Parts: sequence; C-alpha cells; structure tokens
Amino acid sequence: MSNYRYFNLRTSFLCGAALLLTSLPGVALAQDVPADSDDGDQIIVTAQKRKQTLLEVPSAVLTLSGEQLRKDGVKDFLDLAQHTPGVIVSNTLVGGRTVQNFTIRGIGYDDFRPNGNPSAAVHFDGIYQGSSALIGGQMFDVQRVEILKGPQGTLYGRNTTAGAVNVISTKPSDQFEGRAETTYSSFDSRRLEAAVNVPLADHVALRVSGLYDHTDGYQTRLGAGRYAGTTPNAAIPPITDPGYSDKVGRSTFYGGRTLLSIGEGTGTELLLNLHAFQEKGGQPLAEPTNGGTPRYSFYGNIDSRRARKNWGASLTLNQDIGEHAVLTVLGGYEWMKNDYDWDDGTPQRTYDILYRDKLKQGSIEARLQNKDSGNFNWTVGAAYFRDKIDLFSTLDGSDTFRTVFEANYIQNRESLAGFADVGIKVAPRLRIDLGVRMTREKATFRGYTDDLNPYGLSIGKLVFPGLDVNFDNRMTKSSPSGRATVTYELADNARLYGSFGRGFRAGGFDGTTIWSAPEALAFKPETVWSYEGGVKFLPRGGPVQIEVAGFYYDFSNIQASTSKSYGTSGAFTSVRTNVGKARSYGGEVSIIAHPVEPMTINVGAAFLSTKILEIESASATEAARRLGNNLPQAPNMTLNGSISYDIALSDRVMVTPQVDARFVGKYYTELDNYQSIGDYTLVNARIGVEIDKRWTVAAFVRNLTDEYYAFGLGGASATTKTQLSGPPRTWGVSAGMRF
Repeated sequence: MSNYRYFNLRTSFLCGAALLLTSLPGVALAQDVPADSDDGDQIIVTAQKRKQTLLEVPSAVLTLSGEQLRKDGVKDFLDLAQHTPGVIVSNTLVGGRTVQNFTIRGIGYDDFRPNGNPSAAVHFDGIYQGSSALIGGQMFDVQRVEILKGPQGTLYGRNTTAGAVNVISTKPSDQFEGRAETTYSSFDSRRLEAAVNVPLADHVALRVSGLYDHTDGYQTRLGAGRYAGTTPNAAIPPITDPGYSDKVGRSTFYGGRTLLSIGEGTGTELLLNLHAFQEKGGQPLAEPTNGGTPRYSFYGNIDSRRARKNWGASLTLNQDIGEHAVLTVLGGYEWMKNDYDWDDGTPQRTYDILYRDKLKQGSIEARLQNKDSGNFNWTVGAAYFRDKIDLFSTLDGSDTFRTVFEANYIQNRESLAGFADVGIKVAPRLRIDLGVRMTREKATFRGYTDDLNPYGLSIGKLVFPGLDVNFDNRMTKSSPSGRATVTYELADNARLYGSFGRGFRAGGFDGTTIWSAPEALAFKPETVWSYEGGVKFLPRGGPVQIEVAGFYYDFSNIQASTSKSYGTSGAFTSVRTNVGKARSYGGEVSIIAHPVEPMTINVGAAFLSTKILEIESASATEAARRLGNNLPQAPNMTLNGSISYDIALSDRVMVTPQVDARFVGKYYTELDNYQSIGDYTLVNARIGVEIDKRWTVAAFVRNLTDEYYAFGLGGASATTKTQLSGPPRTWGVSAGMRF
C-alpha cells in the first residue's frame, strides 16, 4: 500500500502539531545537564566507552538525563520508546511487564524466551545483559540513558545489529544528599522511588536507592465462560473457572541498588554495584480483537501468575597507567529465577503453559585506552561472557491434544572477543576512526520434550509425530565485526560524518517448545552491513540544535520466529530460524528550538522502508507469501515531540506545563504481514511546580485521547489475532523532595 496513505487529515494535523508544538527529548537537552558534564551547556556521553561530547560522537546517539526521564514519567523502556523516533519497544508475549524487546531502525527481536539473542545490546553501568529477561529491573535512580542507533560491532560486539543501550546509574558523590518521589495514578498504581548519598571518608562514598511499584492492572478476565466445568472426556478433569477479575495484571515490584565508590578522582577508582529486584503478581495478557469481548478483556481458564527474582553484582576498576593511559576492568554476575503461568488467551486448554526458568551469567571486560581525547585516540581490549539458562515448562493441552507435555532444556553459551579502535585527526578538520573486533562463540543445547499422557488418551504423537524428542546439539562460530568512520568539522559546533560497518547477532537455538529434532538445531548468526551519514549542528546554548542522519542496511541470515503447521490438525507452533535476506533504509531528524528563553520545543521524526529480498523455506507457498514483505516491528514513520514552558511565579516558585506526543505508523509483528498494528497517536500532558529547587509537585494525564492501541500481537494469522493492548487514559499526581 502506498506510503501516501499516511497523509490523511488526521496525520497532517499531527505532523503540523508535532512540528510546531512538540519535540523529541532524545537529543540531550542543554537544560538537562547530567552530573558529569564539562560545563553548563555541554553534554558528556560515554557512547564510545570514553567521555565525549555529543558533537564528537560520529553516529546517531540519543540521550536523556535522569531529570528528564522523571519529568516525562519514564519508568521503563516501554515509556522510553514513546520519546524516541525510530525505536519500538514491546513487551514479550509471555514474561510480564518487565521483559521488553528493542527494535531500532527496523532491526528487531521477536523471541520471548530468555535464551535468545537480542538485537540491541543493553548495558547497565557497563555490564552487558545477555537476556531480555534481565533488562527491566534496574530502571531507577538513573543518571542518564544513551541509545546508540545502528550496528556497534567494534566496542560492543555481539548482538548489536540494531544498536546499543547504555543505562548509567547515579553515582556516589562527596556530598550528603538524597531525593524521594512518590506517584499515585489510575488503577491504584503506586510508585515510590528514593535514594540517599553518604560520603564515608575522603574519596569514599555510598549511594543506596530503591523502588516500590504496584499496579492493579487495566485488564479484565471474564472467567472460563461457557467452557467452565466442561471436559472432552470423563477421564480428563473438567476446566476450572478462575472467575471474574478486573485486576488481572496486578503486580508488585521491589528493587534496590547499593553503590560503593572508592578512590574517585585518584589514579585508582573502584565502583562496587550490588542490586536485586523481586516481582510478584499477574501479567498483561493478549486479548482477542476480532469481537466477542469488550476492550481490555478476555476469557481464560487459569489465573496467570508470575514470580521473578534477580540479584547481581559488578565491580569496575579504573586504573591510571602512567600519565597518558587508563586501564578499565569490569566484571559482573547476574542470577535470575522466573516462574510464570501463561494463559493462551482462550478458556480452553490448548497452549496453557507453566514456565520455570533459571538464568546465570558472568562477564568480564578489560580495555586499555589513552586517557585524554586528542588528535590520536586508541582503545584495545578483550571481553569474555558466559551464561547458563534452564528452561523448564509444562504445557497443558488437555482439551485439544488430550494430554500434557513436559519440556526441559539447558543452554550454555560462551563468548570470547578481542577488539581495537583507533581515531586519527589526519587534517585540521578531518578525522578517521577505524575499529575491528573478532568474536569466538560456543554454545550447547540439550534437553527433551515428552508426552506425559497422564490420561491414557493422548493424540499428541499423532499431531506431533516427532515426539518424544531428545537432543544434544553444539555450535561453534567465529564472527568479525567493526566500523570505519570519517568526520569533517564544518565549524566549531557542526560536524559531518559518514560510516560503514559490519555487525552481527549471534547464532543460537530456539527456546520455544521443541516438537521434532530438527527444530532443536542451531541457527546461524545474523549479519548486517551498514552505511550511514549525518550532520550535527549543536551550538552551545544556541537557540536551535539540529541532527540529521540517513542509513542503509543490508541483512543476511535474518533470524526470526516463523509459524510452523503440523499436517491437517490445525496445530501450529513458532520456530526461530534463519529466513533469508532483507534491506532497510531511512532517515531521521531531531530539532531543538528555544524561540524564547523559557520555552523548549523539540521535534523528532524517523522514516523507514524495509523489504524482504530472499526467503529460505522448504515451502514454495510460504516463500512466495513472505517475499517482498516488510520486516517485523518496522513502522514506516514515527514522530515524537514535546513543548515545555517555564513560568517563574517568584524567585522560589517555577511552574512548567508540558505536552508531548508520539505517532507510530502501521507495522507488522511477523514475517507473513498477516495483521498489522494500526496507526496510533499518544498524547501526554503534565504540569509541574518546583519550589526552592527542592520540592516538586505535579499532575499528569497519559494517553490523553484514550487511544486504543497495541504494542504487540499475541498471535496472527490470515483471519484472527490477539494483541497486547497499551494502557487506556490514566491520571496521576506526584510529589518529590531533595535534601
């Protein structure tokens, strides 16, 4: 369908409103200066694993300060995406509200099991999180979030075909201070975040922070309906009715972090990070959208529950080596247990699953680099990563298959990489950066899927003739990656850059239910060649700041989840494998303007075109159906914007009204492009009051127009779909203090 379909009356109005009234807080705003800035109007980032200004980084980097995140009500990555063009973040089909996947510039990740390889590498305080199941529990007391768009094959390595995301916690300082903020909003949602910083001695400081977050959820379970008490056979227990509940998504989250800093400002600096979180309760579930139930409701036969626990630790050493070099060593460990019961969105027992997952990961990275940026910058290093993931599940198919299945899989991964990056100023205004990385990976995947046949009536092996399955598979692969960049200094506050590079997403194994031995075989790494160019105009304190970027990506061995049918039974499953080649190209623009000193207007837009060029499939019909389709999670257009105005009522009191909006064009969530997530627009409004730069109160409304929209599909075919619906209109108030 033509892209001109977007320029109907509604979208034209939206575009005009966005251009005139709104903005993207994705480019770090001059008024939101993080604690590690050089001066009052320069933002320092660590996107290239060294301190640089945004202007010096030769790629598209979006950054939001912790203060801006709090003002915008950002509490997780799902909220963060609402302020970031070209980025889609979605909850997984199972796993709950804290398991989230990134898609950047059409490069995404559609697996819901914790053993997969995300396309964007998420780091917390420099430590890589190897599973999407780990990333949702540490988004509190944040100093800054950086989103690097495009493959980051040199310094970040594996699983960066989409980009990298850095979350930097607020570090301990030499001042006694703290803050606390509480929020109450619709659906009895309550949130309390607090932090205290205590200097213990010269160059020794401690920071302790915590988060409590509760919600009753916005979905309603209608019970088992007409299926309650029924059974396909007297030998099979009847379907139980969990009853009506308008608090299906009720959950409570507790998180905490302790940071101990030793030697800050000396030649030897240590940072110890201890953190943990726990989440209990229900989870958002997919609801049918083809009629039969009201919005935000579904019929189900189980009371979906989730219990997640995580704890982790990391230690970072920065050691000066002479006067001109610094050695950085980071080591981290994570442990997680994730138990959850998943209702497939129907009141019958077809794919009701009890998941019991365990994860352990350890990593260490060492890099040596020149201490002060100059005409010649260099970095050399090595990184090691290892994890073990246990996937245990029980699948209740009593009504459809007359049986119960059990699956138990264990995956071990190991990765070793070496890298080098060099930047040289070859002329007064011309700079060249070259980087290369080589990664060696090993993985094993073993386990079984058994038909337990507890009733003696199973038709499981008739539907899935590959049962029972036992497997023990291995994979070893070496993959190069890297990047070359040329930067030209147009003026002191303007840069022109161009780059090309290679990124890859590691090969691996499908962690969904394995019904036959071939489904347990390894799939190959996904690779992408990227070509990007852009202009940055970022004058210090200027009335206008502009960034423009364009890109082209060439993919091979695309990894995706594909639907597999079994004979004429109507049974199907999702299998993750390599599916072919594709291309993606597009452009982005971000503008920050200050028409008058108290006003900040920001505009962000991203335009994208994707196409599947080749399909690997044993079915000619399937290949023909997918050839030429769009990639999943790749909207043709996203627009973001906000406007804020500071009104000084006195020397002590500042009032700031703010409006922000986001438009997301139509996109698909699967390769067949059966069902799309339609165009949607979200508008938020907030008014805040600050007193003595210490006390804050605010009132806000999110999804002001009460838009009914989806941020993911629970399943799609030519005729039906279920969707993960975003929250309806919500109201709230907050209050905070600093001391």
